[in-house]
Amino acid sequence: MRIRTGAASAALAGLLAVGAVGTAQAESHNAPQDRGTYSMKEARSGSGVGAFETKGDRVHFSHTVRGNINAHGWWKRLNGPATKAKVTVWLQVKGGSGWTTLNKGSKTVYSGGGSAKRASAAWKCTNFIAKHSFRSVIDVDIVGYPDDNHKKTTDTQTLYCGT
Repeated sequence: MRIRTGAASAALAGLLAVGAVGTAQAESHNAPQDRGTYSMKEARSGSGVGAFETKGDRVHFSHTVRGNINAHGWWKRLNGPATKAKVTVWLQVKGGSGWTTLNKGSKTVYSGGGSAKRASAAWKCTNFIAKHSFRSVIDVDIVGYPDDNHKKTTDTQTLYCGT
């Protein structure tokens, strides 16, 4: 679970970071971020972004475009002054050499989600016989504030969708 925080908690984060840096780094690099809807971000002195959640859904068949699979990403402001963020979502398929991006979508949106407040990536299936594993990766960059390299990865979905 990761929550991105800003200057308000910088002093506390600094004190906690001294004893927890090794553990936090091991957790963030080794533990999958599949189930968490938000995550703890190290506070940056003077960033002032506040706290927000990086959110996204699992890759799924589209309800509006027949034969497509979709992935969506959005953000939710918990506190702080941030109002807009550039959300990027990568729709990926697993192959012999690892994960390959099929499509990428970006959109600058207000907090919330829903069709108007999210980024989406879609892929048209070539057939419905081949079975593949899909996931999405979501990055939220708050407009006007520095960013880290945290990205949310959704649970893997196995779908009958040829690529």
